[in-house]
Amino acid sequence: MSASRASSGGKKRSDIMNKKIPENPKYKHVQSTIDTGASLTKYMKKIEDIRANYKYRRDEIFKRMKPTTFAQLILQVANISNMEEEAEDDAREIDVQSQQTQSTDLELANIRGDADTSRVSPVPSLALTEGDYGQNEVESPRSTLQSVIRGMGEVDMTAMDKATHNPPPRPQVDKIDQPYKNSPCLVLDIRDEDSYKQCHIIGAYNYQSAMLSRSMNSFSKELLEYKNAVGKIIIIYDEDERLAPHAATTLVERGVDNLFMLSGGMKVLSQKFPDGFFTGSLPPSCQPAQPEGKTPRTKNTPRAVPTNNTPAGRKMRFTPDDIQKIQNQLDESLIPSDTGSRLSRMSTNTSRNSQASMTSRTNNTTVGGKPWKPT
Repeated sequence: MSASRASSGGKKRSDIMNKKIPENPKYKHVQSTIDTGASLTKYMKKIEDIRANYKYRRDEIFKRMKPTTFAQLILQVANISNMEEEAEDDAREIDVQSQQTQSTDLELANIRGDADTSRVSPVPSLALTEGDYGQNEVESPRSTLQSVIRGMGEVDMTAMDKATHNPPPRPQVDKIDQPYKNSPCLVLDIRDEDSYKQCHIIGAYNYQSAMLSRSMNSFSKELLEYKNAVGKIIIIYDEDERLAPHAATTLVERGVDNLFMLSGGMKVLSQKFPDGFFTGSLPPSCQPAQPEGKTPRTKNTPRAVPTNNTPAGRKMRFTPDDIQKIQNQLDESLIPSDTGSRLSRMSTNTSRNSQASMTSRTNNTTVGGKPWKPT
C-alpha cells in the first residue's frame, strides 16, 4: 500500500510540474520587456512565421529568392541603368554641341567671306597671292566694313555667341513608363489581369498562370527573350505563394533553368518593404493586420474597409524617391533587431580596435630605438 501511495504521489507531483499555465487571450499580444539572445519564444515565432507566409516543399525543383536579395538586385539594376543612361545622354549632348559649333563656324565664315581663305591652291606654282596658300589676307579699312555692308551687326554676333556657348537646357524626358535597357532580370506577375491592374511590383510584366495550360504559344515575348539567356534571370511572384510554386515547377519542367520564385510573394515583400516597391493599392491579404485593442469589435460595429483603391499605373521604373526608400528599409532589415547581439558586436569591435591601437603603439616604441637598459 505504501508503495502504491508513493507511486501515486509521484505521479501527482509530475502532473503538477508539467501542467501548462492557461493563456489569457486578453494579454496574448503583450510581449516581454526583456527579450535578448536566442530564446524559445523567438524560435516559435519564427516557425509560425514560416508556416504562415511560406509554403516549403521537400520536392521543390525551382530556386527561391529572398525579399532582401530581390531588393539588393533591384537597387543595383536601377543604379547601374541610370548611370549608363546619363553617360549616353552626356555623350550625345557633346556630339550635338560639337556639330552645332562646326555649323556655326562655317556659317560665320561664309557670311564674313573668309571661306575661300581656308582653301589651299591645288597648284602652288600658279599661286599669285598669299591667300592662295591658305594664309589670311591683310585687313584693310574696306574689308572691316564688309560685315556692316552685308548686314552683320554687333547684336547678331552676340546672339550667335550665346547660341554657341550657352545652348538651351535639355528637356527632361519622363522615362518612368519605359523599362530599363538591357535589364538582367525579368519580373513576372502570374496573377490574373484584374489583380495586376490593381497592384503590382514596379517594372513587372503580367504573365497569367493560366497561359501555362495552353497547348501552343504558352510563353510570352518577354519570357522567350529571357529564357536561359546568358547573364539574365526570371523572377515570378504572386500574393501568398498559392499560384507561384505550381507555375515555377511547370516552367522548370518546360526547360526554363534561370527561374527564381520570390519567397513569400507580395505579402512578405510588403511587410519588409512597405514603401517604394508597389504601384497601386495593396490587396487586403497583403495589408498589415490590425493589433487587438482593448475594446473588441462588437456585432453592430461594421468592419473597416480600406478606402485606398487606387489602381496601378504604367510605372516601369523606380523614381529616386523609391530607390531611397528601399535603400533605407533594406539597411534597417539587414541590421539585427536583437539589442544584445548588437551590443556584443559593438563591444567586440571596440576591443579589437583597442588591441590594434595598443599593438601599433608597442611596435612604434620598439622600432624607434633599442630597449632601455639601466646603467
